[in-house]
Amino acid sequence: DGTKVYTTLTAITLMVFYVFALQCVSTVAIVRRETGGWKWPVFQWLYMGALAWVLAFVTYQGGRLLGWQ
Repeated sequence: DGTKVYTTLTAITLMVFYVFALQCVSTVAIVRRETGGWKWPVFQWLYMGALAWVLAFVTYQGGRLLGWQ
């Protein structure tokens, strides 16, 4: 019916999240194989997920402060 599903700000926020989030499971598997354990792959996944979430949050809230909808 042509109604918008996402606002421009939401789309930008999603793009920021996906740029920084670790999405490739094969990358986690390679890091596990290269390091010989799960410590660094888990750290990498948690760190990149938290970083992506924080940056997406800052992007969204910053956009709202600037008056974007």
